[in-house]
Formats: sequence, structure tokens, C-alpha cells
Amino acid sequence: MRKKMTLILFGSTMILFFLLPTQDIDKVNLNSTFQGMSQQHLLGTDNLGRDLYSLFLGGAMRTLTVVGISTGISLVIGTLLGMMVGYYQRWMKSVVHFFSDFLLIIPSFISALIISSIFGLNPVTAGIVFGLSHMGEYVNQSAALTKRVKSLSFVQGEIALGLPDCKILIKHILPNIMRPLLTFMANKASTVTLLYASLTFIGLGADVSNPDWGTMLYQYRVYILNAPMLSLIPATGILLLCLFFHILFDDVQPENRKKGAYT
Repeated sequence: MRKKMTLILFGSTMILFFLLPTQDIDKVNLNSTFQGMSQQHLLGTDNLGRDLYSLFLGGAMRTLTVVGISTGISLVIGTLLGMMVGYYQRWMKSVVHFFSDFLLIIPSFISALIISSIFGLNPVTAGIVFGLSHMGEYVNQSAALTKRVKSLSFVQGEIALGLPDCKILIKHILPNIMRPLLTFMANKASTVTLLYASLTFIGLGADVSNPDWGTMLYQYRVYILNAPMLSLIPATGILLLCLFFHILFDDVQPENRKKGAYT
């Protein structure tokens, strides 16, 4: 019940934020700098007189784009490859594990630095880089989970009866491994949020016309004493988004584990 109430509160707040009207983030007004919260500027203004709420929402959209692309690539491709490895455990095991281990060797932050120097960094390229970099972890997780679920008596019975492998994988193994995988995904989604904020903080992918939370933290760091709200707003956004992922998918409770192999 507590989790449902928290999700409703978070969800309602996010929907409200996205429904509220925004202003032109390129509009500079030096006569209204460092203003506090008001009806015209919900979160106040920055050192250039720009609306902080509009800047905050723009950073949220770009961060969510990165997280969505990254987790989509890692979860879908990594889970499918891991299920194949955990179920068949033949020559595919060596090939896929070599590929996943290779991805794990190179830190995602370094990969993003290399890609940004060649192609430039934006939410799409950042999402692809992080998605590919974290795919190996999803492969290893789903392979281990699939191997354990396959060893259960009801799955072994289906194999003995000659049920198609595709049906066993989709209808029986996948549902039993998705909950722990979603919990793992929440952790990685939070990691991606922090990684992207770190990249934009040091100037990679920074675009004044399309602000990111990391860019805002870098620009406003010099006003941390005189106008701390400038830095607290994007920092709070990063914190709340990471917290939301964990609350949304942290569903592996002890009482739930008795209901199935991994639930």
C-alpha cells in the first residue's frame, strides 16, 4: 500500500510538471535575474533571467530520452541473448559470453568520451552508447536466471514432453526472470541518469539552447552560496528520478518469492 501511494504521488507530480505551461528557454531578460518562485516563474529565474522551470523540464526530457533508449537496448537485446545462453548452453555460450565480457571491459564513461569525440554527444547517441555498454550485464544476469529456472521440475517436465523451446522460453522462463531483471534495470537506469549528468557537467553534449541537468549544475555552481536554488533544482531532479526508478521496480519482496521461482 505504501509503495502504491508513493507511486501515485510521484506519478501525479510528474504528470503535473509536464502539463504546466513552459516558456521560451532562449529568452534572456537581464532585468529579471535571480528571481524567486512566482506565478510567472514557478521555480524562479537564473542569472540570465531565463525561466528555471522550463530549463528544468527540458533537462528532464533529454535525460528521460537517454534512459529510455539505453534501457530499451540493454534490456531487450541483453535479455534475449542471455536467455539463449542460459537455455541452450552450447557453442552460443562461449560466443555470447565473449561478446558480453568485451562490453564489460570498456567502461561506459570512456565509451561515451570516445563516441562524443567522433560523432558528438546528444541524447540519442548517449542512449545508444550506454545501452551497448550495459548490455553485457543484462546478458550475464538473464543467463544465470534462465539457467536456474530451467533446472526447475516443471520446466524439465515440459522439455521431456517435447514442448517447443520457443514456447517454454516465452511462456514460462521469461515471466519468471522478468521481476529480478526489472529490479536490476532500475539500478542501471539510475546509473545512466548519473552518467549522463556527469558527461554534460564536464561539457560533453552541452547545448545552451537545450539544457541538461548536468549543464545546469556546471553553469550554476558559481552561485552555490548566493543563489543555492539554481543548483538544488537540477540536483533534486536527478535525485527524484533515480529514486522513482528504484521505487517503481523494487518489487522483489520476501513474501513474493514464495509465489514462484523468482517472484
